[in-house]
Amino acid sequence: MNVIKELFNQIGRSDVNESMGELLSSGIIDSMDIMALVAAIEKMYKKPLHAEFITNESFESFASLKDMIDKAMK
Repeated sequence: MNVIKELFNQIGRSDVNESMGELLSSGIIDSMDIMALVAAIEKMYKKPLHAEFITNESFESFASLKDMIDKAMK
């Protein structure tokens, strides 16, 4: 999960960590953070993240983010 932590660090959200859950639904992150994460993911993997992968569920935890990246960046 170090990749996910690095993504949060890149967008200036080093306060978010793996032990936190319900990141989006509890308000820990917001739509601006999601936009920044998408941009950071695209930059890191050097390819676009298609809209079909950008769902609320994908941004709820480190595990769901990792799963989304694994599927989207194959």
